[in-house]
Amino acid sequence: MKAAELRQSILQAAVQGKLVPQNLQDKPACELFERIQNEKAHLIKEGKIKKAPPLPEIAANEMPFEIPENWCWVRLGQLTELITSGSRDWAKYYTSTGDIFLRMGNLSRNRFDLRLDKIQYVKLPKNIEGMRTSVQAGDLLFSITGEIGTLGLIPDNFGTAYINQHTAIIRFMTSEKSKFYPYVLLSDYAQKFYNGNQHGIKNSFRLDTIALLPVPLPPLGEQHRIVSKIDELFALCDKLEIAEKRLTALEEHFTEYLPKAILQAAVQGKLVAQNSHDEPASELLKRIHREKAQLIKEGKIKREKPLPPISEDEIPYDLPEGWEWCRLRDIGQIIGGATPDSHESSYYTKPGQGISWLTPADMTKYTQNNYISHGAKDITQAGYNSCSTMLMPPGSIIFSSRAPIGHIAFSSKEVCTNQGFKSVVPYMTAVTPWIFYALKSKVDDIQSRASGTTFKEVSGKFMESETIPLPPLVEQQRIVTKVEELLALCNEMKASYTEPVEFDEVAEIIPFSTSVASEHTEELEEPLLLAARGDAENLSSEALRAIDDLFAEDEE
Repeated sequence: MKAAELRQSILQAAVQGKLVPQNLQDKPACELFERIQNEKAHLIKEGKIKKAPPLPEIAANEMPFEIPENWCWVRLGQLTELITSGSRDWAKYYTSTGDIFLRMGNLSRNRFDLRLDKIQYVKLPKNIEGMRTSVQAGDLLFSITGEIGTLGLIPDNFGTAYINQHTAIIRFMTSEKSKFYPYVLLSDYAQKFYNGNQHGIKNSFRLDTIALLPVPLPPLGEQHRIVSKIDELFALCDKLEIAEKRLTALEEHFTEYLPKAILQAAVQGKLVAQNSHDEPASELLKRIHREKAQLIKEGKIKREKPLPPISEDEIPYDLPEGWEWCRLRDIGQIIGGATPDSHESSYYTKPGQGISWLTPADMTKYTQNNYISHGAKDITQAGYNSCSTMLMPPGSIIFSSRAPIGHIAFSSKEVCTNQGFKSVVPYMTAVTPWIFYALKSKVDDIQSRASGTTFKEVSGKFMESETIPLPPLVEQQRIVTKVEELLALCNEMKASYTEPVEFDEVAEIIPFSTSVASEHTEELEEPLLLAARGDAENLSSEALRAIDDLFAEDEE
């Protein structure tokens, strides 16, 4: 049962006297009702409240359920000092400061808490009398047009406030100024009453109709016990609702969250089993460093200042034995890009007619199965020579560093990029797939640490210093295989979520009718549809035999 349904079940149990046990020591509700009427007569006599027309007796058909013996049925108006609507045409008194002017938007649908995120203020001229629509602590506000029955309970020390004409004040007698009747008016029972008594095209609810609502009156002590129990159970419902929202969010974004969870398990060494016979990653790092040294010796890359050792603060989780933390620059060269003069037409040409050149916008449109070979346009040799962009070999990891951050793909051929990238050319091609998925797992984290005012971006130094977990090479291969297997399943799952279900043409659907059983009997007039509903008591023996034959399982 959902939290909203559970709340309604709680309220229904409350108004029927089934939520808390009755106490034989409580004075019966009829005595409470008599005291309320005496108090009301006294206030009328003193001129503090106006005498309302008498309300009709409650008929038996107006009592939709039984209530405990010491309860009684009354009309809501018999428990109130006042039921009135708010002030009209006060828009001319609106100000940015002053007294609060409560409107329907300040009321709640499934609660009676006031919504005070958007408050209108009014400043009344001295000749305007607003006492009738001025609220008091304990007043229950009730919407009487549009969405009928939204509520707002005025708390203590609320200050001066008024209501508009679309809202009514229900001011209960002193003994009934608790949360019991606000809870009653939240119930499905009350809602059905509202729905059955609306008038006009715009759905309005008459004030005298509010007074006519039959409500159960429990003993005063039991009212307090009921309110305490509802408060307690509603607090649990609130927790359940939070959990429901989290579950709903998880379900709605499941196909988005699952790949991230797979990648997170992969980079933490939790996706496949470790093998103690694998060569440790420390040896792999030594070989990568030798490859890098050879590239420096050959003049293919420049020697750079060493980066600082990885500190404890930079290590987000423990790694399995045999793994190592390293910086991205330890295992690959970080390559930026540039843009030839966009006003020089000779620097650009159609895809396939020049040098492949990528922008972040190309990553979404032209990436297929994690690979990209070209963008919307190539650059010419002249365009390439005019700027500082660099060609990267096939198998490079193309990573967008701004607008947006984190689009990632393998290059399937030589490519270069504009300045919106900080791509990686691994020193050892064997570790390329691992670096790709390790970077992919860090996209959200990288985005959260990006800087910039016009748009967020990450620099080359930022990417060079990124920490990457490095498993043994053989384990990398096992992990990559498992990741790709699971991500393929995720893609299938995502497709099943979004692809429309195809149905056969209606003409091909065989209707379930007497003709279905024609091979069992020439003319069967019995209503076989009853059998489909489980109601076969009135069918003939011939019809029952035909149905048994029709739905019997095949014998071996």
